[in-house]
Amino acid sequence: MSTIISYFIFLLVLLIFTLVLFIGSSNIRLI
Repeated sequence: MSTIISYFIFLLVLLIFTLVLFIGSSNIRLI
């Protein structure tokens, strides 16, 4: 059960990181 939760958290972090990179690359003026 712990491995599934850890894997789910890893996917969430990866998704958030991808969204941050996408927003950051499309909104370079905000940096």
